[in-house]
Amino acid sequence: MTAGFGLEKLGLLAQRFPRLTLLVVLVLTIPLALAAAKVQFSSDIREIFRSGTKEYRDLQMVERQYPQTGEDVLLLVQSPDLFKRENLERLRDLHLNLHFAEGVKHVTSMFSAHDAPDATGNAEAVFPMDLDGIDLSALRETLLGHPFVSDKLLSADANRALFVVAIEPRPKIDDLRIVADDLRRVTDEALAGTDLVAELSGVAFFRLEIVGALIRDQRLLIGAGFTVSLIICLLFFRSPIYALLAGVPAGVAVLWTLGITELRGQEMTVLTGVVPGLVTVLVFASSLHLMFGIKRRLVAGEGPHEAIRSSVQNIGPACVLAAMTTAIALLSLTLVPHTLVSGFGLTAAIGTAVAFVVTITVLPALAELLLGWAGKKKDADATVDRIFGATSTVCDRLGRSVLKRPGAVLAAGLVVAIAAGILYATISPSYQYRDYLPANSQSSRVMDVVDEDFGGTEAILLHVQWPKDQSLDPSEVLSIVGKAHEILEKLPLVTRVVSLHGIETWMAEGGLGRAEILEFLKEAKSPLIERMVSLDDNSALVSGYFPAVDASELVPVLDALETELEPLRAAHPGVGFIATGIAPHSARASYEMIIELNRSLLIAIGLNVLLIGLVFWSLRAGLYSMLTNVLPIAVAGAILHLTGAGLQFTCVVAFTIGFGIAVDNAIHILNYYRLMRSKGEAVKPALEQTIATIGPALAVGCLVLIVGFGGTVLSELPSLRLFGQVVIMLLATALFANLLVLPALIAFIEGRGLRIGAQRQTVKGS
Repeated sequence: MTAGFGLEKLGLLAQRFPRLTLLVVLVLTIPLALAAAKVQFSSDIREIFRSGTKEYRDLQMVERQYPQTGEDVLLLVQSPDLFKRENLERLRDLHLNLHFAEGVKHVTSMFSAHDAPDATGNAEAVFPMDLDGIDLSALRETLLGHPFVSDKLLSADANRALFVVAIEPRPKIDDLRIVADDLRRVTDEALAGTDLVAELSGVAFFRLEIVGALIRDQRLLIGAGFTVSLIICLLFFRSPIYALLAGVPAGVAVLWTLGITELRGQEMTVLTGVVPGLVTVLVFASSLHLMFGIKRRLVAGEGPHEAIRSSVQNIGPACVLAAMTTAIALLSLTLVPHTLVSGFGLTAAIGTAVAFVVTITVLPALAELLLGWAGKKKDADATVDRIFGATSTVCDRLGRSVLKRPGAVLAAGLVVAIAAGILYATISPSYQYRDYLPANSQSSRVMDVVDEDFGGTEAILLHVQWPKDQSLDPSEVLSIVGKAHEILEKLPLVTRVVSLHGIETWMAEGGLGRAEILEFLKEAKSPLIERMVSLDDNSALVSGYFPAVDASELVPVLDALETELEPLRAAHPGVGFIATGIAPHSARASYEMIIELNRSLLIAIGLNVLLIGLVFWSLRAGLYSMLTNVLPIAVAGAILHLTGAGLQFTCVVAFTIGFGIAVDNAIHILNYYRLMRSKGEAVKPALEQTIATIGPALAVGCLVLIVGFGGTVLSELPSLRLFGQVVIMLLATALFANLLVLPALIAFIEGRGLRIGAQRQTVKGS
C-alpha cells in the first residue's frame, strides 16, 4: 500500500475517463452551487460560547426569566445644547414615536422619569405635558439629581441622552433589518432639521454589522485568494492552461463546500467564514505540487499522458497524507465543547476533504484534455524549466549550506524552539467579545461613549432564586437583594448597580414601606421593574454595570464575587445565587476554551505523529515532523507574548490550522526523501535532491497560502485579522523549519548513524 492508502488512484481513474469525470463533477456542482447561494450567516455573539455546560444553562435560564437582558437597542442622542426647548420637544416626540416602530416593546429614557410615589402610590411624571413657561434649567437639575436618570439616561454634562429601546427577539437577520430600518426612519424623521445627532447600537446592531462584515470578508477571502493565486500560477508557469488546472478545481471545491454547509444546516460564523478561503488555498497548494510534477516530466521529454500519470503516482500519496493530517488537526477541534469551535472544526475538515477529492479528480482529468490538446509545446516548457531551474538552484544552494553543518542548524533550531516554548507557556489568555465587532463601527463608537458617560454597557447579572413553591416575604426579598446590591457595589470595575434595593430607597422617600413595595411593583408592571424582579419565577436580578474590559481583568473580579457570596449563601441556604451575564460567562469560558483548544492541539499533534509514523513505517519519521512543526507554534506564541496581544481562542484555532497545513510540507519532504532513498541515494545526496526538487513547490505553495490568508488582514473584524496574522506567521516559520531544520535533523541522525555503522565495519575489518 502507498503512503496515500491507494486513494491517489482516484486521480488515475479520472485521467483514464476525463470526460465522464468532468461530467459527473458538473452534475454534482449545479445543485451544490444552488444550495451555496442560500447559505445563512450567524451573528449572535452569544453563539461564540454556546455549550452544554451548567454555566451556559444558567445564562439561558436567566435570559428566559429576564428576556430583555442583552436584547436592548441603545439610541444615543448628542447635542451641544440638549435642553433647548425645541430639542426637548423633538426628543419627547422621538420617545413617543419609537413605541410605534416595528418590533418595539417599550422605550425607556429620561422622559420615562417619575417622582417617587407618595403614600397612596401616586407618582407624578418629571416632564410636564407642556414645556411652555417651564424653567428648563431647573428641569435639567432635577433630572441630573434623579437616581434613575443621572449618569444612566442623561450624561453628567446633560449633552448626551440615552434611549433604551426594548425589542422583540428577532432570530432571522432579514426581520432584524426591517426593525433596524424602521428605527432609523423614525429617528431621522423626529430629529430632522435640528442639531441633534443620533446613533444606534446594541446586540441587534452588532448582529447586522457582523453579518455585513462576514459577507464582505468572505468575498474578499475567496476573491483575493483566487485572483492572486491565479496570477502566481500564470507568472510561474507562463501558461493559462496551468492557471486553469489550479483555478477550476478551486472554484468547484468552494461551491461544493458552501453547498454541503447549507445542506448540513450549518450557518457561517466568524470562524467558518474563513473556510471557503481555506479551501481555495488548499486546492492551489496541492495543485502546485501536482503541476510541478507534471511540468518536470514534460521538460524531461515525457508525453502529457505519462507526465500526468507519473505525477499522480509519485506526488498523489503525499497529497492524500497531507489532506489527512490537515483534516485530523481540524477534527480535533470537534472535541472542544463549544459549538462555534466544534462546528468550525467539522466544517473545515469537510472542506479539506472536498479540496482533496476535487483536486485529485478534476486536475488530472482536465490536464489530460487540455495538455493533450495543446501538445508538448517545448518552448513553453523550456521557459518554465528556466524559472523552475532558477528556483531549484536557490533551494539547492540552501540545502548544501544546511547540510554542511547540520548539527549547528539543528542546535539553532532547538534553541529557538525552547526559548519560544518558554514564552508561549507564560502567555496570558485574552478575550473581549467586542473583538468580534467590526472596528470603527457605529455600534462600537456608541458603546465606547456609553462606557465613558453612562457607567458601562457590560453587566454582571447576580440572579437570586427563591424556591418556586415558596410565598415571597417582601422584607426577606428586599433584605437579601440589598445585601447582594452592596456586594456588587464594592466590586472593582463595577460603576453602578441596578436592583430592587435602589427602587426601595427611592420609594421610601415618598413614604412607602417595605411591606407595600412588592405589591406596588406587582400592580405597576413597569418595564423597568421587569428587569429587576420576576414574581412569576420567584426571582430577583441585581445588575452591576461596568465598562468593557479584557477577560484577564474580569475573571479576578468574578472570583472575588464568588468569595463575597459565600457568607450570603451560608446565611440563606434555601436561596440560590448565580453570577452570570454575557461578558462574565464569555470571560470564564474563554479561559476554559483555550485549555480545551490546547488539549485538542496536543491530540492533533500526537495523532499526526502516529499517522506519519505508520504510513512511512518509521516512528523516526513521525518525530521528525513533530519537532519541525511544533517549532512554528512556539514561535507564533512567543511573538504574541512579546507583542502583548495575549492568547485569544482564535489564536489557538489558528495554531491548529497552521499545524495541520505546516505538516503537509514535512510530508512532501519525507515522501520525496524516501523515494530518493529507495532508489539507492545516500542520505546527503537524497536530501540535496529533495530540497532542490520539493523546495520550489513548497516556497510557491507557501506564498499562495500566505496570500490566501493575507486577505484576513484586510478584514473589518479584529478577531479575524489576528487569526490571519497568526496563520501567516505559522506558515512562514513552518516553511523555514521544513527547509532548514528538518533536513538538518535527518542528516544529523541518519548521517550520524551511517558514520557510526561505517566505523564499526572498519573496526571489524581491521
